[in-house]
Order: sequence, then C-alpha cells, then structure tokens
Amino acid sequence: MAGRSIKIFLVDGTVSGFRTAEIGLSTIKALVVPRASLSAVAKRVELQKTGIYVLVGPDTDGKFNQKKIYIGEGDTIFTRLNAHNRDETKDFWEEAVIFVSKDENLGKSHVRYLEARLISLATDARRATLSNGTNPNEQGRLPESDENEMEEFILQARLLLGTLGYDLFEPTLAPPSVCTDGGSFSATHVEFLYSGDGFNAICVVDPDAGQFIVKFNSKLRKKEAPTLGGTYKNLRNQLLENGILQDFDESSNIFKQDYSFGSISAAAQVVSGQPINGRTAWHLENGKTFADWQNEQIPVESES
Repeated sequence: MAGRSIKIFLVDGTVSGFRTAEIGLSTIKALVVPRASLSAVAKRVELQKTGIYVLVGPDTDGKFNQKKIYIGEGDTIFTRLNAHNRDETKDFWEEAVIFVSKDENLGKSHVRYLEARLISLATDARRATLSNGTNPNEQGRLPESDENEMEEFILQARLLLGTLGYDLFEPTLAPPSVCTDGGSFSATHVEFLYSGDGFNAICVVDPDAGQFIVKFNSKLRKKEAPTLGGTYKNLRNQLLENGILQDFDESSNIFKQDYSFGSISAAAQVVSGQPINGRTAWHLENGKTFADWQNEQIPVESES
C-alpha cells in the first residue's frame, strides 16, 4: 500500500477533547466527539451533514476489558447523536467517531451501505461488543461505480480509525497465497511456526502493517503457566468468549479465524500459555528464529 499523510487537529488543544483527522488529498473527514463536548459542537458544519458514525465506550456488562460500539447513519449527524445522548439504552458511549465527505457526495443510500458494511466488518473482527439490534443489508443496492467509491471510503475510514487508536474493524490482513516453506507470501508476508505440548501454530508476519497474524486452525495450549501475565490470561479468555477460539480436545483450543496481535511475543504467549520471548520462539521452517530473520532484514552500516 502506498504511503498516506494523515493530519490530526486537536480543536481544543487536548488529546482527549474534540479532534479531527483527514487523509491528504482525500475527501473523507473524521471527527471524534467526546460525549461531554456534545453541546460545544452542536453548530459545527460537519455535524449537519449526512454521514456515518460509531459510538464507542466500555462494555461494562462483559467479563473482559472490551469496547462496546454502536454503528449508525443519519441525514443530520448531530440530530442522531443528540437522540443517542438521551437514550438510556445507549448510555455506554463516551466518544462518537464520525465520518463525513468534504465534497457533499454522501447520500442516504451511500450511508446505509456504509452502515451495513461496517456492521459486517465489526461482526467478523469480534474486537468489540456490537450493540446494534439489527444487521441491515444494503450491499448490492448501489450502482457499481458508487459501490467502489464506498469501499474506498471504508478503507480510508479504517485507516483514520486506526490512527485515532481504534482497531474495531481489523480482523487481519489476508495473505495473497499459502506458503509452507518459510518464504515470503509477498514482499512483506513471511510465515513462522511455533509448536510444543498442546499447541501448534502458524504466524504470518507483515512488517509493513505491523501485524503478527496467527492463522486459522492454529492450536493453542489450554493449560496456563502460573507465571503467565494477567493481560494474556484475560486475552485468552476474551478470545474464547468471542468465539475466535473454540474447544478442540482436552489439551488444546483452536483458532476459528485469523487473529492479529500487536507483538510477536503476545502471539507466542497466548498460543503457549506461558511467558516466552516470541522473537526466539517463532521460527521459519528451516529453524531460523524470528529474531535472526528480522536482524537480517535490517541493513548494517559499517563503521568508518
């Protein structure tokens, strides 16, 4: 993917306040509105437009530290946010992330399509509790050219969300082909292995995207070492509750979809159930560790 320039503007000068984000030369604009700032942004021109939005807050009903979200659309965004602010069934939300078009090209059919696609992406990703009661299906109701434009809009919205700290719609990057010899899937995708008593996993590394993707059908050990950190114990339980992991046999659970981790050690500890350095645990089929492979990718300048 080509490089992108993203500009974030802190409207009131604070990182937790009202802020906007834009991609260079793009028509999409994101606005993050804290619930406490709702009255202060009532007159903003962007919030009088047709657009798509995501309400985000903690899932206080869940067992784990997970986000709860609601995805919606509206002809006038502020009207919808104001209604949600008064709705006791949506008391969870703390921030609203809004997406509008700077060129006024979003119509009702467009935002309905976007709503349906984002709900589908959130359902597949399983990274947050989705509070939408219905799953609208607007796909296929747009002309082909408009549908392509909306898919580009979604791609840019996901980039902006990630930059703003939300990975709500990111299951993984899908490698273009299967590779079993430790070579590259492409210029960036490389496959690593890690196995032991009760676990046998494949991790695809994408350095460009900063992702460590444990593949579908990888097995992880049920038993946890007493020294495994609470963060990883919690994540293993969360993956089970969300259905990303399922029971396989008495010693193993199995990944029912690809899942992306933020570090190679996080992937290793979730898979093995023990504290371990992922840089030396994961290896190519020829035995070369991730650490050795990564060191080879970094050019070394000779001292003059």
